[in-house]
Amino acid sequence: MNILRLFIALCLMSLASTVALAASETINFGPASISLDLESIGSYTVEKGAPSSMDHKKPDFLYEIIPASITSDSFSNQVSLEVHQMSMSVPLYESISKKNTATGLEHCIEKSEMMPVGEDMKTENYTIDGHQGLLATINKDPENPLYIVAYSPDLRNGLGRIVCIVGSDLPWETTKSIFDSVSTNVA
Repeated sequence: MNILRLFIALCLMSLASTVALAASETINFGPASISLDLESIGSYTVEKGAPSSMDHKKPDFLYEIIPASITSDSFSNQVSLEVHQMSMSVPLYESISKKNTATGLEHCIEKSEMMPVGEDMKTENYTIDGHQGLLATINKDPENPLYIVAYSPDLRNGLGRIVCIVGSDLPWETTKSIFDSVSTNVA
């Protein structure tokens, strides 16, 4: 009877989070799923966070953020993912307003839960999963920068409703291999 209880407890714990040893991981966020190769970080844990919503003003639309984090069992570093879904297609490569010169992708990075408050970011164009994206480097710790890449898998004529964001504070070589392995499917 005790063995059965132990087995049930282990099954219930595995439902709360997924511990993985495999190289490839696919996380379903609803509007999109993101697959990535995590072999370079060893064993890890995936934890999906609760979605949050907000009303965006000028332009006026609803904005939902769906987060997940991947924590390495070997490092204190982690990989963070978010899918941002807007209720309408918005310009992603133009400034979002006359007052704010940030592009839509930059704005999504700034609004992401992984972006440290008050930190400056250096951005450059970056191709991920065959999509034109934006790579932000945040030097909150010069020895260990944070890298965040944002892209829209449903981009059409400069407009998109879905923005995928992947961040990592792992060393650049490991981060780049993870970014290079990203594959996205839109629901």
